Amino acid sequence: MSELNPFSLRQIRAWLQEYHVRPSKGWGQNFLTDRRVAMRILDAANLQPDDVVLEIGPGLGALTLLMAERVRHVIAVEVDTRLVAILQAVIEEQRIPNITLIQANALSQPVPELLRGESQAKVVANIPYSITSPLLEHLLKYKAHIPLIVLTVQKEVAERLVAKPGGTAYGALSLFVQYHTHAEYLGRVPNTAFYPQPEVDSAIVRLTPVPDRLPPLEQKWFFKLTRAGFGKRRKTLRNALTALFDDADRASAILRRAGIHTATRAEDLGLEQWMTLARETVRTLYPETDRGATL
Repeated sequence: MSELNPFSLRQIRAWLQEYHVRPSKGWGQNFLTDRRVAMRILDAANLQPDDVVLEIGPGLGALTLLMAERVRHVIAVEVDTRLVAILQAVIEEQRIPNITLIQANALSQPVPELLRGESQAKVVANIPYSITSPLLEHLLKYKAHIPLIVLTVQKEVAERLVAKPGGTAYGALSLFVQYHTHAEYLGRVPNTAFYPQPEVDSAIVRLTPVPDRLPPLEQKWFFKLTRAGFGKRRKTLRNALTALFDDADRASAILRRAGIHTATRAEDLGLEQWMTLARETVRTLYPETDRGATL
């Protein structure tokens, strides 16, 4: 079995030339060329011999092959049929039995279907920048099947995921991720670690899913409120939420009951305050439902 190095620029170019592949900017095809970055990602995932890993966008297999040496099963989901052909050839040539390669758009299939019979899997991936938000929403819908998520994403997006109240990076996406997970920023990855080089740097984030903190109706309102608040982040919360309730006085009353001044802005509230606001909203709008839910 011949040695191959998927981090080698020479190897990458040879594959791309052989299979007539021009990396797609639209699909965010930037292939990892720095083994040290790959090891940082694997260390962050704390991979164990019995682990199953779901990789979204394996590209040319730099992470895939390393993970296959360390875990029981790697399920790699790649949308580009051209890259699937390269990876399939590598897997067959190297006789790697524990990689399942799926040609699909990961956003179009429920996670349990992608897991191919496995009960759960860690998600480890260098993902295309353009799908970060929809992919996180998709994955966290199935967080009961996902004990850990380690992603390389655009640096500015990584900063948004872990942002705290008061900063410009803090927004509805921050609250969505921090409601569903314990989010950690694990450091920058320079654009020179990829081929072709993206225009911006990346960063590694580790997201550890946590159980839902609110009942379903309150959770639904939590996300409605945060989207409305940050949709008009320059306005006071009273003004930003008026459209949601069709009534400025009702918005004011709910804010006051939640202990929040009506002149507060969305970026000033932390996660706990937003959850309190969601609870007060449900108590006000659905008093009978709330009484039943708290018995």
